[in-house]
Amino acid sequence: MALICIKSLPFEEDVEVPAMIKSITEDLSRGTDISIEHITVTWEFIPSRQYAVAGLMPSSQPQSGSHPVLVDLHVPSFHNISSIEAIMECIAFSISKRSRVAYSNIFINYRKINSGHVFDHGKVLRWK
Repeated sequence: MALICIKSLPFEEDVEVPAMIKSITEDLSRGTDISIEHITVTWEFIPSRQYAVAGLMPSSQPQSGSHPVLVDLHVPSFHNISSIEAIMECIAFSISKRSRVAYSNIFINYRKINSGHVFDHGKVLRWK
């Protein structure tokens, strides 16, 4: 299971967000040991000029430099650190490739999900 929540400022050029999300999902499934049916990706846009870094509030997503694309990655606690690193790198590469935002302008925050801390499909999920 992986839940990837992505936020960015709006892009200057039109971007096909549904296609981008689909591609990120497929890239993660191919690049890791996570089956595609266990991957959820969302992308939200932060309203223009409502994201400040060092007091600067641009109206659109910078390709590089400031204001990284923000990613919250939620995965179960059974993944080891090398697996988490590979998942983060795969996500960053895919976002960069699909959005044309520099790889170095992507910020990913890993959030470990412990067994018994998820309710899905009508039950509390547990793993070893």
